Amino acid sequence: MPIVLLLIIAAFYWKLVLTYQFDWMWSPDMSEQLLPWFEEETRQLQHARFPLWDPHVWDGQPLLAQAQPGAAYPPNWLLFFLPRRHGHINVAALEWYYVLERWMAACFCYLLCRDLGCSRGASMIGGLIFALAGYVGTNDWPQMVNGAVWAPLVFMFVMRAGRGYRPIESAAWCGLSWGVSWLSGHHQVPILISLSAGGLWLYYILRDRRVNWTMVKLAAVSVVIMVMVGALQTLPATEYGRLSKRWSGALEPTSWKQSIPYYVHTRYSLKVHSLFGLIIPGVHETADPFVGVAALAMAVVGVAAAWRMHATKVLTAIAVGGIIYSLGVNSVFQGVLYAVMPMVEKARAPSMAIAIFSVGVAGLVALGADRVAELGGARWFRQLTAGIAGIGFFIWALMVGAIFINHLSWPPIDDRVGITGVCAILVALLLYGWQLGNVGRRTAMALLAMIVLLEVGNVSTMNFADRNEADARKFLDQTWGHAEIANYLNTQPKPFRVNVQEEALAPNWAEFHNFDGYTAYTATLTTNFINIEFYSPQTRKIFGVGYTVARQPDVPDAQVAFEGENGIKVFRNPGVFPRAWAVHEIVHLNSWDEGIGIIANHTDDLHSKAMMMKAGPAIQTCGGNDDVQFARYDPERVSIRTNLACDGMVVLSDNYYPGWKATVDGKPTTIYEVNLAMRGVAVPAGSHEVEFKYRPASVYAGAALSLFGVMAAFAVSALGRRRGDNPLTYVTKAETIQD
Repeated sequence: MPIVLLLIIAAFYWKLVLTYQFDWMWSPDMSEQLLPWFEEETRQLQHARFPLWDPHVWDGQPLLAQAQPGAAYPPNWLLFFLPRRHGHINVAALEWYYVLERWMAACFCYLLCRDLGCSRGASMIGGLIFALAGYVGTNDWPQMVNGAVWAPLVFMFVMRAGRGYRPIESAAWCGLSWGVSWLSGHHQVPILISLSAGGLWLYYILRDRRVNWTMVKLAAVSVVIMVMVGALQTLPATEYGRLSKRWSGALEPTSWKQSIPYYVHTRYSLKVHSLFGLIIPGVHETADPFVGVAALAMAVVGVAAAWRMHATKVLTAIAVGGIIYSLGVNSVFQGVLYAVMPMVEKARAPSMAIAIFSVGVAGLVALGADRVAELGGARWFRQLTAGIAGIGFFIWALMVGAIFINHLSWPPIDDRVGITGVCAILVALLLYGWQLGNVGRRTAMALLAMIVLLEVGNVSTMNFADRNEADARKFLDQTWGHAEIANYLNTQPKPFRVNVQEEALAPNWAEFHNFDGYTAYTATLTTNFINIEFYSPQTRKIFGVGYTVARQPDVPDAQVAFEGENGIKVFRNPGVFPRAWAVHEIVHLNSWDEGIGIIANHTDDLHSKAMMMKAGPAIQTCGGNDDVQFARYDPERVSIRTNLACDGMVVLSDNYYPGWKATVDGKPTTIYEVNLAMRGVAVPAGSHEVEFKYRPASVYAGAALSLFGVMAAFAVSALGRRRGDNPLTYVTKAETIQD
């Protein structure tokens, strides 16, 4: 079945993998932010470096700790290790990456449906619904989708433990799947999974109207393993979160201690009219809940025909709970959770709870598909079939009316609703023939799968960019293109920084082409850098921004060094500081604003002075010449050869951030935060070698915990099987299905 699912999904996304004429990574966020992240991670892994630090944006920023680049997610490593083409990440690999994400989702949901006792055909349909419709099918952000992919396994193992099937083993595998969702790179869906899984565990703990301490222990095992497995991402991200601010849609960037205002949640709530988008393509805002009339009909059948099953009630609660939470501002329940539950406010878009709804509805679809043939005599089923047909004919009647009103031509509105009408009629015909016994089970399953694919194909494959349309590719071209400018900059001595004006190229163009950029398009930024006047010419001067790529200069006395296509020029900025230099005087600041004033009004003084908010090392003032040269400059390792006339401080204009370690001639030394956001190291007179290495304790601790968590999951699972003494009464799958 995994092979069958792969073939179906690859064919479904024929635009991406069979023609190579379309791109999914075409929007501004995808092409200007995510693609450069992937490019940098690929470069570093293929140079035998784990991508921990990004030197190309904002004076250097942690890469893994930002979470969204997805550096901690193991399946991403497979993409990053694939051979590059023309020096960049392979486009064909990116297209298959998109397909394989959905394939994983389909396989995991298939396993959930099979665990509920559903047939292979019904489970396949459930897996396709989860993978190709709803949240996973309509969301292009891979770090968000990667988190949602694991939700079916989390719920499957909680339900296994709840019904007493290998409970210790199930709790361990639940924690493992849950933890991997946190490694995906985005916190939003893992928070929603945690809310849902926590609620499900709580239900099993209190199901007998008293505390079931055995279930408490199982839940604890699951949570502990989840926390450990996800630590490689969550520990560095927590450290970074406390030292940064986030553009969350609020009026000002928010810090870790600040709650994201509720008006942001209001803005990203699922609008009530978007509920029509469950079956009508294109009717949605902020998130697309579309599953189609065929899937929704099967889900209704599943609820009505299999309600006595415990699993049906759980899946219904998951689906309904996801929808209710997604309504956000229109749901008092979401508001209460926002107010009282830790971390919920960080998941700023309630509409993304559609991911939870998608799991529940997919399971109900599979349960319903297996019960259609048994319902031929049920009056409610005949009425449901007639109602579905009525929806189809009603939609077509409205379309005909719209044509006549518009003088026998189709009005300028989305006509995909016609497919909904067609599929409603086809589903009604299939159900009618199925209940009469005129359509065999296998044939019915195959026809139902085809109707589902036809319906969701008019939603999930419609947002790809055609490479032949200039407007559709403009953001990709701004990131990928202008190789002549990159070739010129590659001839200049490094290291230097380049500032790219957004009206000329993509804001993260420099990172994509392996240059140290200055400003960039990111969701977060360390507080020390966000609080300086980074756009001023003086600030760019001390941070070594040697070149500006623009149509017109924005720095006084800048000289044209190169002119590329479409009038885009490379300007050489005069008088910029080197990336590293020596100083022999420390200026102690009384306030942050005092330092900003010195940068603005006494820029050249910083050639010989360093500003510090705290006490610094003892250094000497002398009149001799200093020599400071780079011996090596890698993302996570910088070596500098120095020859100072007297004791001084070497300033490196890279971002000061925890985790960087320094040595002088191999002996550890202290890194000081100087010039508001730079690194400084005291160096004795004479010839020495200064080395900076990024060795973040949060990453190493997180990696150790993640490895231990994975090992613990396997160990607990093996121990449970070996003991053979499950703490709950074992219930067979057949007994569970029959309740």
